[in-house]
Amino acid sequence: MGTTFRRPSARLTAVIIFVIAYPLVSWRITQNVDAPFDSILIGLFAALVVAGLWQTWRLAVTLRPDGVLVRNSWRDHYLPWADIRGIDLESSRIQRVSFLMSDGRVVPCDAMRGWAFGDEPHSRALVQAVTERLAAQERRAD
Repeated sequence: MGTTFRRPSARLTAVIIFVIAYPLVSWRITQNVDAPFDSILIGLFAALVVAGLWQTWRLAVTLRPDGVLVRNSWRDHYLPWADIRGIDLESSRIQRVSFLMSDGRVVPCDAMRGWAFGDEPHSRALVQAVTERLAAQERRAD
């Protein structure tokens, strides 16, 4: 199928936030809101938390033989190898990885965006894999 790249810390952070925030917010709601509205608010909050976890869990960049599938928060992008001109890793406190397309577009990778603290090796591995693939593609074209 392909090689998939993700930031493990994003998933871990989402789970930690869920484990801490859900009980705290639920407790505060039950203390300050009269029944039956407390159950409604807790249910709405639970739905919001589950949606956030789902959005975080699906973030990924998958390198496939025919192209790259970038699963961002709100939209998926399929990028054929022939249309990819390069990949950019902007490393600072907050790192960003983007695909540079031959038509001038820049496609960001939400899966590789965030604090550079512990996830930089994952981003560098993605950049290296894409760079190697593009170099091999260029050698075949010559």
